[in-house]
Amino acid sequence: MKRCFYVLLVASLISACGSSTQIVGSWKKEGVSDSITYKKVFVAALTNNLSAKQKVESELAAVFSARGAAVTKSMDAFPPDLESKSSKDKDVLLKKIKDYDTDLIVTNAVIDKQTQERYVGSPYAPWGWAGNFWGYYRGYYGRFYDPGYYTLERVYYLETNVFDARTDKLIWSAQSRTDSPSSLNRFIEDYVRVVAAKMAADGVLK
Repeated sequence: MKRCFYVLLVASLISACGSSTQIVGSWKKEGVSDSITYKKVFVAALTNNLSAKQKVESELAAVFSARGAAVTKSMDAFPPDLESKSSKDKDVLLKKIKDYDTDLIVTNAVIDKQTQERYVGSPYAPWGWAGNFWGYYRGYYGRFYDPGYYTLERVYYLETNVFDARTDKLIWSAQSRTDSPSSLNRFIEDYVRVVAAKMAADGVLK
């Protein structure tokens, strides 16, 4: 039993060191081929946070560039205020994007942010290994009197969309969830890595 517990403990530690981002849902347009072809890609992170925008677009651009695509980032194409909510002319924005003779438009946006309360108490361990009442009693004595504490966690839901630039139609979409990111850079790097893996699995990436 001890050996089994140690195996589970090691597995949980390895898992804890992995990404905190996971795909919670994805969709691909019916009739789209298993492998989407493209030469030019336009990436846009839809946020007013310029540092986050630059990081997301750079990471996404690197993913497509590594697969031979010519990538244009929205930050390089036009000033951020052109794509703000105050912009009244959607056609101006679309024309600017299509002027790059783009095949795909890849967008990213935070669609929800939540704060959740989580209880942190004494960790569970099978003290009954001793095989007797005294070992079990000694291991757990006092635990009902340890109140632990509550901590707040931030949960972010992001959406990544891929559009056919020529038809302006959505052809692939995925939503992801990230729990309590330790830093903005780590958050974005984990997010892009997980989304890129899902894109590859769904035939969006070459």
